[in-house]
Amino acid sequence: MDSFSVTSERKGNITIVTVSGRVDSVTAARLDDELAKFVHDNKQIVLDLNGVEYMSSAGIRAIAKALRSAEKAKGALKLASISKNVTEVLETVGMMQRMQTYPTVDEAVASF
Repeated sequence: MDSFSVTSERKGNITIVTVSGRVDSVTAARLDDELAKFVHDNKQIVLDLNGVEYMSSAGIRAIAKALRSAEKAKGALKLASISKNVTEVLETVGMMQRMQTYPTVDEAVASF
């Protein structure tokens, strides 16, 4: 899976944002823009990372920025279905302790 995509769907007042492909220095800017829009429009967001096979530090920065923005707006950004590769990267940089993570999207949605 080489193509990068960001899609969204609503479940009640929760927005599920699904990211697929490689999140690298080129695609992270798009992820940052998309997440900024979602955080601005919605306070409760689940970020489904099941389809992400690689994430660079730029992608991590985009997620961290969205998390700060959501918290500032009294909302929440929760991660779901994180692949092993992405989990390792997030653990290495200490982000797993800051993030609310769930094995599945349904569990993340139910946590709101």
